Amino acid sequence: MLQNDALLEPLDGYNKLYKEQHLQNTVALFDELTKKGRVDVAANKKTVTEYKLKLAEIKKTQKAISKAKSLRIFLIVLSVILAFAGAATLAAAIYRKVQLWIGIVALVAALLLIIVFIVVICVSINRKIKYNEEVLNNLRQEAETLLNEAWTQMSGLNALYDWDIPQSLVTKTVPLIEMDENFDEEKFVYLREKYGLGKNDDKTRSTQFCQSGAILGNPFLILKDLKQNWVNQLYTGSITISWTETVRTKDGTRTVHRTQVLTASLHKPKPVYCCETYLVYGNEACPNLTFSREPSGVSGLDEKRIEKKVRSKVKKLDKMAREALAEGDDYTRLGNDEFEALFGGTDRDNEVEYRMLFTPLAQKNILKLIKTPQPYGDDFTIHKIKKLNYVYSEHSQGFDYEVDPVNFIHYDYEEAAKNFIEINTTYFKSLYFDLAPLISIPLYQQTKSREFIYNKPYSSNVSCYEHESIANSFQKNLLKPEHSVTPSILKTELISKMDSADEVLITAYAYRGERRVTYISRMGGDGRMHAVPVVWIEYIPIERTTQMAVQKKRSSRSDFNLNSSRGQFKDTVSRFSDNGACLYERGVFAMLMRSRLTADVLKSINGVYATGEDKPNAEELAKIIWEEELMRDRSNVPDDDADALLGDDTAETCEVEASEEDVAENDEI
Repeated sequence: MLQNDALLEPLDGYNKLYKEQHLQNTVALFDELTKKGRVDVAANKKTVTEYKLKLAEIKKTQKAISKAKSLRIFLIVLSVILAFAGAATLAAAIYRKVQLWIGIVALVAALLLIIVFIVVICVSINRKIKYNEEVLNNLRQEAETLLNEAWTQMSGLNALYDWDIPQSLVTKTVPLIEMDENFDEEKFVYLREKYGLGKNDDKTRSTQFCQSGAILGNPFLILKDLKQNWVNQLYTGSITISWTETVRTKDGTRTVHRTQVLTASLHKPKPVYCCETYLVYGNEACPNLTFSREPSGVSGLDEKRIEKKVRSKVKKLDKMAREALAEGDDYTRLGNDEFEALFGGTDRDNEVEYRMLFTPLAQKNILKLIKTPQPYGDDFTIHKIKKLNYVYSEHSQGFDYEVDPVNFIHYDYEEAAKNFIEINTTYFKSLYFDLAPLISIPLYQQTKSREFIYNKPYSSNVSCYEHESIANSFQKNLLKPEHSVTPSILKTELISKMDSADEVLITAYAYRGERRVTYISRMGGDGRMHAVPVVWIEYIPIERTTQMAVQKKRSSRSDFNLNSSRGQFKDTVSRFSDNGACLYERGVFAMLMRSRLTADVLKSINGVYATGEDKPNAEELAKIIWEEELMRDRSNVPDDDADALLGDDTAETCEVEASEEDVAENDEI
């Protein structure tokens, strides 16, 4: 299958050409990096094998120590039991409950056994434990030496991993897919002015990652957002009441003590957070058309069950078409029942453009994607709004398109190769099948983007989406408001542009939690009303602002790591940034600022930020990379700390949705 023909039928193109080609390109790049990093593969394999053997010996020695200590404890406990037993038997003999000779024999036997156990513990067990602990310490030192040696052997390769590896491999496999280093302001203005993409100014969403690119000249954007929503949280509380009753019996009357647990509950709003990954694609074909579709639910079904589902759906579509005709609506059935039933798109608002978009070849391609279970089947949702197409897929929710190069580094060459191939092939597969529903439409391939000329100077170097993405790459504790018990939604605002740098204000929106108690009246079995306390959390909005400098830089992960290890760079950064907080990724250097960015500050930073300078030796490089893996914290979503405010005396369950009637009924004071 030729490159130019493969995209005409995306599923066949992937299976017959791109899948194997991308694997070959990935393996070839890894081999190239191996040579460039001067890795002695045989030596590393020998070192790793010896290291794993040491780990096995360590495990075996730890097990022997554990067994010896358990035996020692057993003998000590047994000695105590024998001492008590001997003493008890002698006491019984003294009080003439048993014969005296029995008590004496029992005590002597117990003492002899205890002496034997003490000798065994001191002479054998303790010595064995001490010997094995010395052996264990030596093994650990030897294992650590071997591990350091393995890291040193891999240091040259580990230093070469950079942020653009997955993207460059995609373009190598499919040259028609272009991937940008970062989402700059020029590309954003292009998407905004020509296709209608808005700013990311929703305060309930924060861009955690963005990747821009183009396919056949038409722009696309991969976004990962942290979203905040509200749910009704169910809180419960209880008390135990008791009372006495006089009851009649056949013998008269008697007093009965009774207890009852009274419970009460109420709903209160609680913020919840989740991540959402999706693709935005701009195309000028059918610019007036809006429609949506969701997964059909046929993934994994055999042909007979799919046909049954289609027949059932067609009946509903026929009824819908008749009602539309009677009411004068614009909906008209397509001739392809299977496509109409499985793809959906019945909320379309322009029948002419819909038919222009979904030609017979487009219908055939999309049905193949829907009905073929591998690799993902029908897991995609599409929303087309004029010139913008939004694609949400289930498979992309479980994959991180950011691909931090730290994920590649390893001390074991074989494991490194496996990780490198797995991550990059999954990246390509996930991205390709996010694009596949759009590539399946020939009109989208035939519509090439016309030249766009923007006659005004760009207000910033990188886009507002990229500003937020970079902000979310810093450790979350550096930006979160004090006393926050929830994750932070980070929003950014451009303050000024200074040459290649942007001065940006980050605002972190979060909530602190206040412990509240509501007393709800409940009737008890004693005939009285009781106040049941329900402890709940009130979420109060708080925020914190931090200044950040963002600069486009022709650099690399290796350059940044080397700079970060040098005293002059550390000292300069520490002068202008609290905690020395700075990072580099995807062609952008960023730093959290203590005060406003000035030309002198920028000059100072650029003066110590070296690129392509003298390299450290293998041992120093291995240490830098090892520290990078240990220290880097990419997570933005902390654990919810609000539960600690509830205390241990309350029960809590979560109900995502509760009706207003339920809330009104339960929210009594």
